[in-house]
Amino acid sequence: MACPCAGVEAARMRKPDERAELIRAVRRHGETVVAAATRLGVPLSTAHRWMRLAVAEPPPVTFVEVVGERAAHSTIEVRIGAAAIEVRSGFDARLLREVVDALGSDA
Repeated sequence: MACPCAGVEAARMRKPDERAELIRAVRRHGETVVAAATRLGVPLSTAHRWMRLAVAEPPPVTFVEVVGERAAHSTIEVRIGAAAIEVRSGFDARLLREVVDALGSDA
């Protein structure tokens, strides 16, 4: 009598990195389960089982540093005679007026 498993490849132990690679390919890279399993040489039933089990596992957390872009500070230069005043955003308008008045009276 012939062995019922004739023609069927014996199951082998898979490495954890194979499982992780298949799940990553499907989740992050958008590869189909069939394509990833074929590429990695993993039986389709195993790949589907891994994906079912992966749904129960939370995805790995990745932390990234968020760096806010500093707003560009606009600057203008006001010249009154020989004097030059650099005025930046957020300046004190009353102080600028007093300085301009003082310089204007000397001109």
